[in-house]
Amino acid sequence: MVDRAIDLSCAKCGACTVVCPVFRVDPRESLTARGKMHLLSLPFVGAPSRHFQDIFSQCLLCGACEQACSRHLPITTLITRARGRFPQFYGAHPLQKTVVRKVLASSGLLANLVRAGISLQRINALPVRSGLRLKLGLLEAPVAEVVEKETCYGGKTGNDLSYFPGCLARYLQPSVAAATVRLAEIAGYSLDVPAAQGCCGLAARAAGREDEARELAWNNIQAFAESTGPILTSCASCSSHLATYPDLFQDDPEKSVKAREFAGRVIEFCTFFLEQSDLKPSSRQALKVFYHDPCHLRHRDWGRDNPRKLIDRIDNVERVESPAGPQCCGQGGLFQLGYPETSAGIFQRCADNGLGCAPDLVVTTCSGCLMQWQQGKVEHDLPLAVSHLAILLADCLD
Repeated sequence: MVDRAIDLSCAKCGACTVVCPVFRVDPRESLTARGKMHLLSLPFVGAPSRHFQDIFSQCLLCGACEQACSRHLPITTLITRARGRFPQFYGAHPLQKTVVRKVLASSGLLANLVRAGISLQRINALPVRSGLRLKLGLLEAPVAEVVEKETCYGGKTGNDLSYFPGCLARYLQPSVAAATVRLAEIAGYSLDVPAAQGCCGLAARAAGREDEARELAWNNIQAFAESTGPILTSCASCSSHLATYPDLFQDDPEKSVKAREFAGRVIEFCTFFLEQSDLKPSSRQALKVFYHDPCHLRHRDWGRDNPRKLIDRIDNVERVESPAGPQCCGQGGLFQLGYPETSAGIFQRCADNGLGCAPDLVVTTCSGCLMQWQQGKVEHDLPLAVSHLAILLADCLD
């Protein structure tokens, strides 16, 4: 069925084209928001071909096009809605993407795979430059064995602040969770970390799987139902998606109320520690720090400003900026699994801009961006360290 409203509402001005990270690496008009809006207006949209599905898979959902759009079209929503009409397996490397999405949706399976990955890493039998070894190198075995006890998953150390660590901080790199817990305690807060919480569901919704996204969202809403205070997140992408839970339940009045209550409690990492704490960190050595803006935050004034204000609180740290401004790193959730070459090209542009200001350290608060920079550092032998902002802050409070 042709959607003429979309066709008529797009001005075809091309403002979205110049800001699209994918188009900058692969300059095909069909990969831009303008190209996709045109395709959505054509008769075959109701029975999308494999080529059509592939085109709509090649989007990071970074939101840059929406910010440039003079008519404020909900482009990312339209793209995910289109993906919702696709079969289970679509785009490049569909099986790999689906498996990873399912693993993220299952906390028990993810935990077991992480343990298996750590064991494989310890065997040290993989080629030094293998992609699997690079990914396994991002897992943290020593901390993973301790942080479960320290952060008391399933127990309560207080009810004034809840914590949603996300999949990376809870399973893959628990040093992020440990640092966040420590920062909260130094700031005078105790944490409630419900064991029943799971994946935020961003990957499911980005894939167009609304039912799966709703199931994951409802699980988290129920997991935090016994507490009433703010819900602190240490992942920018998780934070952004948790705040959209009401959108998932628009057609369910009862659950919609619960979703709005939950979303109203979510507070992003930098905003919380900037506004609700009086931390006075100081680095033991002079550092030049480059902050990488997660796409889920960089299009909002407070999302750009708060992390920088928080970094500027650290004595003996100089915050440096790229002359080109914030850039997408190319991770895009499952995008980098489907289109690794495009993702790598986008990251290279981003890294070149960041390295231009000669930082000692790159920090970010997005789990995906963090892993993209960490893997890029190893693959390209970048002369810098990469860390979550929570770890930098905690280290500067020792």
